[in-house]
Amino acid sequence: MSNIDVAKDFFKTFLPKDVLGNIDINTLKLTSNNYVSGKLQETFSDLVFECKLKDSKHRTYISILLEHKSNPDRYAYVQLLGYIVEGFQAQIKAGKPLVPIIPVLLYHGKQKWELKTLKDLIPFLPDDIEKYIPQFAIEFLDLKNFSDEELLNMGNSFLSSALTIQKYSQSPDELIKKVENIFGALFPEGMGNFSNVLFVYYLQLVEIKEVQLLELIEKIPPKIKNDFMSTYELIEKKGIKKGIEKGIEKGIEKGIEKGIEKGIEKGTKQKTLDVILRGHRNGFSIENLAIITGLSTQEVEKIIRENRN
Repeated sequence: MSNIDVAKDFFKTFLPKDVLGNIDINTLKLTSNNYVSGKLQETFSDLVFECKLKDSKHRTYISILLEHKSNPDRYAYVQLLGYIVEGFQAQIKAGKPLVPIIPVLLYHGKQKWELKTLKDLIPFLPDDIEKYIPQFAIEFLDLKNFSDEELLNMGNSFLSSALTIQKYSQSPDELIKKVENIFGALFPEGMGNFSNVLFVYYLQLVEIKEVQLLELIEKIPPKIKNDFMSTYELIEKKGIKKGIEKGIEKGIEKGIEKGIEKGIEKGTKQKTLDVILRGHRNGFSIENLAIITGLSTQEVEKIIRENRN
């Protein structure tokens, strides 16, 4: 979202039409003012944008505060109220006229979440007291309420892919099933460094076994397959280094220490053989197959050599 073109497409999709009708989205820019200080800074992790109002005689702007959560937060309304107050105080401190702040809350968790207002949190008050409770609107976006097709038709392939990954971020099995859409129909050609961002995010969310990885890679469009494998390789190299120290996957660890015949049980050995032979037939390098299986390059070469037709 720090990429302004991605941010524009996001707000074009998710802001209400009456809001979009009043702002010039082409003037959208990311601000350096996070609207928080002190203890609030510890919990603030998202972005503030600025945008010019349409048909205004003055250069009047609004601010759009974007916050995202992966778990329901009973007091999110109170948190956003704090951000808004901080925002007004920052405007006053800067000697600028006050401008409205539109809070946008993006939720991508698995649990159902009904956002509570202050009136919901402090119920059963007499009208004479209730009128003192602050009320303001929040654009609450729950990704579960958007179909895969709606995300697909956003018109920005990177944003579609990223939001689809977020939508299923707590369902790794679903992420594996949808890899072809995420990196194929939604993300057909790759976008340089953007693709690596998605690859890292995706691989951090799913735990992929060797056979699954090979099947998954076969579904990825050829144009980005090499980039995906390079990213996976970097992650695996770091993971293997840490994993060996802690005792990573006993079967593979035994294979490294004692050799294939003595260290890997029959079923695990057969699975590893299948991965290496299928990968070799599909053009994977010895180095990549070693990374995928956790074996040394010498062991991989030996398996290929001994199982040639």
